[in-house]
Amino acid sequence: MLNCCVMHRHTGPASGIMVWDGIGYHSRTPLVRIAGTLNSQRYISEMLEPVVLPYLQIELLPWPARSLSPIENTWSMVPQRLTQITPPAATPDQLWQHVEAAWSAVPQEHIQSLFESMPRRVAAVTSNNGCYSGY
Repeated sequence: MLNCCVMHRHTGPASGIMVWDGIGYHSRTPLVRIAGTLNSQRYISEMLEPVVLPYLQIELLPWPARSLSPIENTWSMVPQRLTQITPPAATPDQLWQHVEAAWSAVPQEHIQSLFESMPRRVAAVTSNNGCYSGY
């Protein structure tokens, strides 16, 4: 699972930053901080070549619907952890450091449990005519 998201710190004065990541059952990629506008050439040179290609040795899953995505569920833990870091980030660089710390603190076992729950979650959505079922 590969992901790009914008991380905002709502409780502090720092502006948001854009980060990119990937997760697998046994590991995760390092976070990549994206400065400025991400175009296709930068995506290739800054994410695909240095991060994704080495990561492809790990088993990949097809991208599920957003509501089922393990990576979306993993990222939901990061803002929770950010609220516990004090003082709040005052600059984008401080926010980056806080996001890296929060990302590293997410237990790999939590990511594994999300992967393990996929068959059950997909079955629940399938049995509900493809509708999001509250997972």
